[in-house]
Amino acid sequence: MLEFTSRYLGTDARGTRTFFVISLSSCIYWFLSIKGVIYEPFRQALGVTNTQLGFLLGVTGFVQVFGYLLLGWIQDFLVIRKVIAFDLVAYGLIAMSLAVATDLPFWYLVIAFACFGLFGEALYWPTIQKSTRGLSDGVHQAALFSTQEAMRGVMGLFANMVTLVLFTVSLSPVTGARTAMTCYALLMMVFSVIVLRNIPEDFLHDDRHDAARATRGSGDVRRTGLAAIVGALRLPIVWTTGLATMAGYTAYIAATTYTLPLLQQTFGLSDTQAAVYGLINTGIFPVVSALASGAVAKRFADSPRWMVVLFLACAVCALPLALLPKRPGWFAACTVVTCLLALTCYAIRAVYYVPIGEYGVPNDQSATVMSVTSFLGYMPSFFAYPLFGAIIDGSATGADAYRTVFVIILLSSLAGAGFSLCGHRLIAAKRRG
Repeated sequence: MLEFTSRYLGTDARGTRTFFVISLSSCIYWFLSIKGVIYEPFRQALGVTNTQLGFLLGVTGFVQVFGYLLLGWIQDFLVIRKVIAFDLVAYGLIAMSLAVATDLPFWYLVIAFACFGLFGEALYWPTIQKSTRGLSDGVHQAALFSTQEAMRGVMGLFANMVTLVLFTVSLSPVTGARTAMTCYALLMMVFSVIVLRNIPEDFLHDDRHDAARATRGSGDVRRTGLAAIVGALRLPIVWTTGLATMAGYTAYIAATTYTLPLLQQTFGLSDTQAAVYGLINTGIFPVVSALASGAVAKRFADSPRWMVVLFLACAVCALPLALLPKRPGWFAACTVVTCLLALTCYAIRAVYYVPIGEYGVPNDQSATVMSVTSFLGYMPSFFAYPLFGAIIDGSATGADAYRTVFVIILLSSLAGAGFSLCGHRLIAAKRRG
């Protein structure tokens, strides 16, 4: 099994084991994934409104995307396993404070969610992307990233099942949410030990480069970081990949977070029914879709061509959802198309960053390039959550909110198809040259 997996991923046995540990560290996302299964109890446990939760998630996104730009280049200097372990511990401690304390002031929640953006995204995600990018050559990038996304989906399914079970057996919905919050915070801190024990100290780390860097002054380091960021911004593939990701992530946020409260408001689903839907939507769909997307992407000359197809499919799903009547008789049709939309969004997510590897960005620049690309791609995380939350709270009916959200998905999908087409042309031109 290990030999087959290594061959599929284009790595050796040691690299495959490292890949699995790195991918499993995504348990750092389990805490906030609770909102995808039991949105209302999670919101109530924090004691906030839809708009306030949207604002808090926007704070996380703000720190996330600007942290990518300001801090991403530093990660080309750091030991990968130490960065990941530190992020897990810091995130877990903050998450634990939210899980066990009640009636926390809003200013504390703002600080906590800002820390989630720092430790769970800005200092974590570019390191994961660099690690995945560096495990194999450009030919196997789609296999690496899609397999990693599928693993995250399997882990998410497990986490969502645990959340649902805790929600079901607890004395109250809020107690169930707090129990899940506590479990996931503890798990992060435990997994940090596994990371330190199983990721090699020298993984994608060159001591000779470190010695050269150490001889420079702090001003030289800052100039090096600025030059690296400017250099990444000059790469056209960074812009096409980042803007396509931005479009896809906007659709992803709507399809995986806000369809749940919208279905509840529009069609009157109970918390239990919504939790089952959330379990399927955020647990089963990512696994199936990511694996299928990676397998299909390998049949295309490059991943952006496959992404064009996926974005157009996303637009095709969003159009009827924006137009269909939101009456009880249409519940089945709306649910089926919503599920197809989610599957398409997960398929896009599985190959977001594959074009960077296909374009041939060197390993020693990959964290910076991934950081700048992620800065562009995840920008919706600080404006989409507040936007969608305000739309839901500000609309007269759930149907009105539903319609507005899916019009936004439609427009984002069409934009994503255009950016992906540009990315395909860049990769084709690079290969010809």
